[in-house]
Amino acid sequence: MQTLWEEFLRLLRTDHAFREEVRRLVLTEELLTLPEKVEELTKAVRELVEAQREHSEILRQHSEQIAALVEAQRRTEEALRQHSEILRQHSEQIAALIEAQNRTEAQIAALVEAQRRTWEELQRLVTWQRGEAGRREGERYERQVIRRAPAIFNGGQGGSPEQPIVQQRLTQLLAPFWQEGLIAPEDDPLLADLIWWKDEQIAVVEVSMRVDRYDVERAARRAATLRRAGAAAMGAVIGEDWATPETYNEAIQQQVEWFIGSEMSDGFREFRMRRVDMP
Repeated sequence: MQTLWEEFLRLLRTDHAFREEVRRLVLTEELLTLPEKVEELTKAVRELVEAQREHSEILRQHSEQIAALVEAQRRTEEALRQHSEILRQHSEQIAALIEAQNRTEAQIAALVEAQRRTWEELQRLVTWQRGEAGRREGERYERQVIRRAPAIFNGGQGGSPEQPIVQQRLTQLLAPFWQEGLIAPEDDPLLADLIWWKDEQIAVVEVSMRVDRYDVERAARRAATLRRAGAAAMGAVIGEDWATPETYNEAIQQQVEWFIGSEMSDGFREFRMRRVDMP
């Protein structure tokens, strides 16, 4: 005769309905639903694993994009560095070119300044040469007039104040003035170009190829000095031409006689026609 326990075990093994009933009675609702929950949990785990895989893939892709961005940034920085180096080199080259240009401009300025000084020196030389030529020509003309004085004045005596006969005549007239001191050069007959006389009438003459107002003024002032000394003196100028039309008017105003070119003033003509008393 089977025991109760053995019968119970037999029924569990052979009777499905009995087994389910025992199972329902023994297990709680939570335990009965546990397989479903395990299945749900397993499904959730699988979904989580899949999500994690997808997330990892996304991260991998993002990592690749980031790596690409990092590489692009590196290339950009390298390009910027290279460009900066090129700009630095260009800046140095431009600075060198500017420095060279400045040196060239300075050299050009120095050459221009040297050329200007050379030109000024040349101009001074030309002016000096012209002045020297004019001075020599004036001296030649003055010597010529002095040598021709007897013909120019139609007789009489005189010459350059350097000649003894002229110095003797002027010394007699000017000696009283020397006690007071030297006569101003503009007023001193000893510095005239030519002194010529006929008897007591004396001509104080300034000679110049182109007679200017200074020649007229000197002739007038030096003749006035002799008149103050008591001599019958007149100022006169001899030349080839008037320097300016105003010089002619100056001569009239200063009462200076003249022999210019082939023309002469009335006073000069009268002096020329004056007869000299023979000894």
